[in-house]
Amino acid sequence: MTSTPFAQLSLYPATPEQTIESRKRTADQWARGLSLEAYLERDSIMDKHQHAAGGKLVTWVLAPRNDPTTLDFLCSCETYRRTGIVAKRAKEVDAREVREVTAYGIASVYTPPRNRGKGYAKYMMRLLHWALAPRSALPPSFPAEWGTPPDEELLRSVGVANGQFSVLYSDVGKDFYQAAGLGSTTKDGWVVNGALETAKLIDPSAAATATDEAHGLNIQKLSEEDVIALYDRDTAWIKDDLSRFAGDTDRTLFSFFPDKGVGAFVVRRVMEFKDGLKPVLPSTRWGLAVLPPGTRDLKDALGREGLGPLHFVTWTLDLSTTPRTLTVARLRADVNTFPVILDQLLAVAREEKVEKVELWYLRPELRAVADAKGWSTRERPEHLSAVKWYGDEGEEELEWVYNEKFCWC
Repeated sequence: MTSTPFAQLSLYPATPEQTIESRKRTADQWARGLSLEAYLERDSIMDKHQHAAGGKLVTWVLAPRNDPTTLDFLCSCETYRRTGIVAKRAKEVDAREVREVTAYGIASVYTPPRNRGKGYAKYMMRLLHWALAPRSALPPSFPAEWGTPPDEELLRSVGVANGQFSVLYSDVGKDFYQAAGLGSTTKDGWVVNGALETAKLIDPSAAATATDEAHGLNIQKLSEEDVIALYDRDTAWIKDDLSRFAGDTDRTLFSFFPDKGVGAFVVRRVMEFKDGLKPVLPSTRWGLAVLPPGTRDLKDALGREGLGPLHFVTWTLDLSTTPRTLTVARLRADVNTFPVILDQLLAVAREEKVEKVELWYLRPELRAVADAKGWSTRERPEHLSAVKWYGDEGEEELEWVYNEKFCWC
């Protein structure tokens, strides 16, 4: 089959019919045991949640310019508009510049087998920069061999063309998305950043040991609702953290906030279906919090003035992979509470009958604690976190703080 010249193609926000068609195609890759009906129902349910509602989720298609609404589009992807934070030390003064920005998570990049090997996906991702970034952050001229750029008025109508950065999680190695740059031959695309895991394999049939005890700390189990309440407060704590960290480095620091449904996404997405299409979560527990002395429960702790950030861990479950895995979504701890949290995670993992526990991001002092307790750190074999920065800073001038599973998509 012959290829369509790139100049005859462009990137378009999908129609509702194209969105459904895109999801039907991706089911072949990512349904993981769900029927097609259940897979589509899950996405329909997720569309209504805060992380996606109100136009935050956009499905994109690469389609012919003369037939942009066709269901025979060449490939597709999704973007989630989110709130990010950027912090850096102000020049020549003892102060920090901290600002909230628009940023994007990119997901579900998919080309059907019949269209593979023709460069369509890479071209789509090159065009995606021209959709997500403000024009001021892009080259002065659009590559002539691509025809005309995505329509600015159309982009504004779906709330894009305003991103400070975008991220994705590659399952095809480091090179493909970095090669999808802003020009025809440039390789200034998404650069893998901090794609590490600190993990331990366990025997889920082993009984919990004495080391799984809480060592005198007041540990509360967290429901989905508790996690959401904690994330609402954690947003301010993250902002304070980055402001403080920025005083100790010349790098520009950035992160996402876990509120507004962003962190809840990795919990809700693992829903299963019982009795037809009735969604249920595979667990009722999604985290642990260390409560300060004198507080009764999480609500009491969050309502107390002057207590400062709570230490906690949240997680998601991947029960359809081998090994079955508990992945930490968000961690807030220090060298005193982290050893207890690690032991608690192993106890939870046994109760949930998983075989692996992994964390994606640890500050150096916490990684040293994990190393001392026999956890191992390596580059992740998949879900490689990669970032494209739409600004003046170079790759070596950036640091992604809290590059954890809570912002995965």
